[in-house]
Amino acid sequence: MEASELQQNIARVAEIGPIKVWSVVVTVLGDLLQAPADTLSARQLDALVAPMGINNQALRVAVHRLRNDGWIETHREGRRSRHQLTAKGWAETERVRPHVYGEAPTRSGGVFLIVGPPQMAAPEFAELMPEDGTVLTSRSGLVVGAEGVPSNWLCTPYNEASPPDWVQDALSPKDISSEYDALREVVMPLLKAELPEDLVARTALRLAILHHWRRLRLRHGALPDLVLKDGWAGARCRDVVLDALSRFERPALSSLE
Repeated sequence: MEASELQQNIARVAEIGPIKVWSVVVTVLGDLLQAPADTLSARQLDALVAPMGINNQALRVAVHRLRNDGWIETHREGRRSRHQLTAKGWAETERVRPHVYGEAPTRSGGVFLIVGPPQMAAPEFAELMPEDGTVLTSRSGLVVGAEGVPSNWLCTPYNEASPPDWVQDALSPKDISSEYDALREVVMPLLKAELPEDLVARTALRLAILHHWRRLRLRHGALPDLVLKDGWAGARCRDVVLDALSRFERPALSSLE
């Protein structure tokens, strides 16, 4: 893959959706730092995000924000700076790692249809919805597991093999489905393209793909996979992205220096 073609591919992936620089930094450090003590030099971080159209000034602002948020810390080694995840940053990275890199979630805990009492207002129902739930109507929704559901709500197992379209739309809104489809369409040709020789550029391509997958995957819980199985855009995109992450392997930190 020629350098110009590689840069075009990185740009195509980067343009799939909005780029928040601080979020890209979280993706990069979360992927490359595989142990709490691992660090990445500021110079290498700059080199990895530059192909995504992120300039040094924007990167400095993002790093400053993440330091203030207690997500990363920066150490000096001579004239160079090195970034490391804090205990908080590492814990949060580990918490979401199975969702980002894992296969489709299993049906642990089961899926339940819940209905609030008739006197309950829609905003109150939405506020009391258990975490990882999806509102279907003003007083009904789907949740993973029955824990946390108020005792005066109807709560019954949901085993519908072919949910109606309006339930599918609630679980997989058109905006997120469109972005999943767009990411899949851009990444698929890369699975058969010549492997880039330049390690930093190849890693930048991996990180651009991973960032948009991570950004989309963390916008929802397990419900779409548990209810819709392979029949939704996120599942189709997952297969392609995981193949791409396998093909564009994570490099050893020492090889980037």
